[in-house]
Amino acid sequence: MKTIVRRTILLVPLSLFGVCMAVVVCVPPSGAGRSFFRRWPRAVDGARVVPLSRPGHEERMNEPLATSLTAAAADVAGRVLALEQPQVVLFGHSIGATVAFEAARLLADDAVDVELVVSARQGPQCAGIAGELTHQTDAELLATVQSWGAHALDQSVQDMLIPLLRADFELSASYSWDGVRVSAPVTALSYIDDVVVDAAAVRRWSAATSASHTHLTLPGGHFAASDPTDSLIAVLRDAVSRLRSGQPRV
Repeated sequence: MKTIVRRTILLVPLSLFGVCMAVVVCVPPSGAGRSFFRRWPRAVDGARVVPLSRPGHEERMNEPLATSLTAAAADVAGRVLALEQPQVVLFGHSIGATVAFEAARLLADDAVDVELVVSARQGPQCAGIAGELTHQTDAELLATVQSWGAHALDQSVQDMLIPLLRADFELSASYSWDGVRVSAPVTALSYIDDVVVDAAAVRRWSAATSASHTHLTLPGGHFAASDPTDSLIAVLRDAVSRLRSGQPRV
């Protein structure tokens, strides 16, 4: 008779063994979910890439939409903490940048070492254009977003996208920064052909951090981050390297 040996495998967080693995957490732009980052590598310099969807978007479509940008940030912060990794590069694109900024502030008291990378987004003290967009018709809104470089969509996708765009633009328009700076280093990225946010507005992130700030201009338009260039990957690789070394940027 054969003897059957049953093995019990206990899954525990790597942090219990003192293993520190940096992660790159990605927060998408208005109307989008984690698929915005589908062309990204699965890891950057060994750091796992973790794209997120906010409530009401993509695989979380059955969840209620966030009622404020700070509520969206609290959701992101909670999901970062659930990863149980002490070193996190938070990358946010467009509205995702401001969500990531607010999430980084919430994580300041949770022993999480954060590098913040904000992409194609004006500094938090700037109003942006979201307020103007909330008054557009569905057709006008879709045409505006496509003029920024978004791909043409079939009707069924448009019908799902427009309510999400409206909700996200409302969040952006109603957001007001309280002036409290983030303690994490900030790398702010503008794009040469971005017709939505100019480099001067992106440079305003320098006033939003008590740590170091760097502004870089990369090739591409407003949605260039969806298909990352070598230069964008290099920015993330540098952020991961700084976290691992514990060496502050000067």
